Amino acid sequence: MRLDTFLTYAKRYPDVIKQDLVFIANSSNLLDTYFYDDNDALVDITGATVIFIVKSKPSDANSSAVINKSITTFTAAQNGNTLIEVTQSECASLLGNYVYELRIELADSGYDYILKQGNLTFQKSLYATS
Repeated sequence: MRLDTFLTYAKRYPDVIKQDLVFIANSSNLLDTYFYDDNDALVDITGATVIFIVKSKPSDANSSAVINKSITTFTAAQNGNTLIEVTQSECASLLGNYVYELRIELADSGYDYILKQGNLTFQKSLYATS
């Protein structure tokens, strides 16, 4: 699944960051994530930290999140691209509705942006597994 994020929207238009996602439970799930500036140019994310947090409910502390990833190695940092992988073992026991937040901390500017947040549903696969 491709996920486009805009740093400017995070600052100026917080209502635009809402986006719901669906993952397959007990399976590997990939978010191919791209980071853009206000000119629709890809942002070099070298040195940044991308944070992906999944919780049962918004009021849960980050320390009790069911998934809490900090990513510092990127697919193509100069081209504003990274993959966020939620592995089969990380979501093996997850089924139903959760909430998520995707953030980026930019080392050179000290900014911490919430880029996307919303509901994340883990669904059973439509295909039978043996």
